[in-house]
Amino acid sequence: MRGCLILSVLALAGCGEHLGWNPNYNFAPTRYGEYRATREAALVTGAESPRTIPVARPFYAPTAAQIAGQNPVPVPPTMSVTPARVVAPAATAPASGAPLQIAPRTMSTGDQPPL
Repeated sequence: MRGCLILSVLALAGCGEHLGWNPNYNFAPTRYGEYRATREAALVTGAESPRTIPVARPFYAPTAAQIAGQNPVPVPPTMSVTPARVVAPAATAPASGAPLQIAPRTMSTGDQPPL
């Protein structure tokens, strides 16, 4: 009983395979749909498939101003703000021949030898 139910559900699910919802089998009445139908027929019959693929050009693609909704597009307020550079004063150079301190003085406290 359960097997018959599963088989009937699978049969109903497979019925609508080529009704147009699958984009791989959508043969719409457009130039590309005609190309796909011709190519599919050529693959099945062994004939030569079409050499050129029709491509839709983006003539009606929205521009940046249309996407933003204004023309000219205003500059966002953060674009004109330049952060101020904070420059630390340069350390003075030690006298010639004096040892150069690499580690902080807190590391050489107590009974540890100086670094």
